[in-house]
Amino acid sequence: MPRTIPLISCDDLTTGSSAEVVADGRIFAVYNVGGTFSVLDGICPHAGGPLGKGTLDGQVVTCPWHGWQFDVTNGQHCLNDTLCQPRYDVEIRDGQVCVCLPD
Repeated sequence: MPRTIPLISCDDLTTGSSAEVVADGRIFAVYNVGGTFSVLDGICPHAGGPLGKGTLDGQVVTCPWHGWQFDVTNGQHCLNDTLCQPRYDVEIRDGQVCVCLPD
């Protein structure tokens, strides 16, 4: 049964914004794309850059360190079909964006 961990208040993440959140010993990148929340692993696979601090344009985040880009809705790298950033299922509970982690 998956564990659900609250990350951030929905009110703290306006449409078109992102956040880096540390929870459960991990770094998560949380995004609000048109009122739909997405969560990716917050560490860019290229050089460890902070994806939650990247620039969000539509549903594409650009890592602030070296410009790698990912679709935040599915984790897919925008130029390389073989790269996919881990993404997590999201639930909204009591006004909080929560991530669902497998046990």
